[in-house]
Amino acid sequence: MSGRRFSWVSETKVNVVYFSTPFAIPIPSMPRQFSRPDRRADLPAHILRVAQRLFQSQGYAAVTMEEIAGQAAVSKRTLYKYFPAKEALLERVLEEALASDLAQQDFRLDGQAGFQEGVRHLLHGSAQWCEQHSDYLLPYIRHKFATFDPGAAAGQDQGLLPVWRGLIAAAQQGGELRPDRPAEQLASYLHYLYLGALMRWLTEPGLDLRQEFDMVLALFIDGAGRSPLLRAG
Repeated sequence: MSGRRFSWVSETKVNVVYFSTPFAIPIPSMPRQFSRPDRRADLPAHILRVAQRLFQSQGYAAVTMEEIAGQAAVSKRTLYKYFPAKEALLERVLEEALASDLAQQDFRLDGQAGFQEGVRHLLHGSAQWCEQHSDYLLPYIRHKFATFDPGAAAGQDQGLLPVWRGLIAAAQQGGELRPDRPAEQLASYLHYLYLGALMRWLTEPGLDLRQEFDMVLALFIDGAGRSPLLRAG
């Protein structure tokens, strides 16, 4: 399929991103029964699978750590050794699903559409997933902010942030966005606008998340678009 291609490097892996299909982060269905693994090293992954199944079947808020321990056939002491809070389990479940989805998706950008329409398509797909998983998102975001470690975060390259960075760098190269600011800086601005809109939607009933994301994109484009002076140069 024709269209502009661009890539960026995340650690040692080169990712090529396109736009064509709605963005989604599906959490795969899990088997009904689990047997406790013999190897201690396999316990964290086993516990995660059990927690994932319970979150899917009962909803995040209804599941207790005691229930997870019982279904995983481990003691509460063992469970808390690996995951000190239910939010830590949720963090791993969502972030592993996101990483898996981003590695498998085939996004394609219409060569005539440009950055704005491509990102709008991505944001609307993200809104669809958020609407389907709204019970997970507020506790997840609260946990992330409560446990935020600037030193650790500096070395991480996860989730949508590298996606924004790749898109912005490509748009800068194509002349759609201003080139006088690093793509990483602009990606951080876009990412926190995205999170701000998501938090507003989660805490103010009745809002349309697609409209909120459209406002994010408009604000970003107005601030990051090339000025007439730069275009003339």
